[in-house]
Amino acid sequence: MKILLSVLLLTSFFSSPSCFIKGKGFEGYIFSSDHFVFVDVKGQRYRPDEKDINAAEGLLKENLKSVNTPLTNQGSKGCPVIHKNLKKYIRQYVGVINENGDKVLWVNFVWKSDADRKRLSEDIETVLDGCSHYWNIKVNVDKEIIYDLRVNGEA
Repeated sequence: MKILLSVLLLTSFFSSPSCFIKGKGFEGYIFSSDHFVFVDVKGQRYRPDEKDINAAEGLLKENLKSVNTPLTNQGSKGCPVIHKNLKKYIRQYVGVINENGDKVLWVNFVWKSDADRKRLSEDIETVLDGCSHYWNIKVNVDKEIIYDLRVNGEA
């Protein structure tokens, strides 16, 4: 019975589409390399590790304000300015080794008060509109750049 329970626990751990990560000022879900995700980064999927996530988070904290111009869909009608509110989002991390061999993380952000954590752990959250409560960005960990910021529209 103990062996069967151990096998079941290990199977559910390894078959999970994501794993939870929490660090200083952030929390989110890292998706496995074999979980289907539609992301427009060409290359080979991989599961980012804690080092990759911490590097990406550091780059976001340092550089998001400069990339976040002209504050598209932010600052009015209850839509937060994203670089001032990073701690208020739950992340979803998808890793890709791009055509140049660089590690690129596509990071999806969901406003915590709008979040269904179970759903976020199982699949990438796709929301139309919602302004800056929902946004995503790419982080090239190897080249230390962030790019392709996409903030949802207002409805």
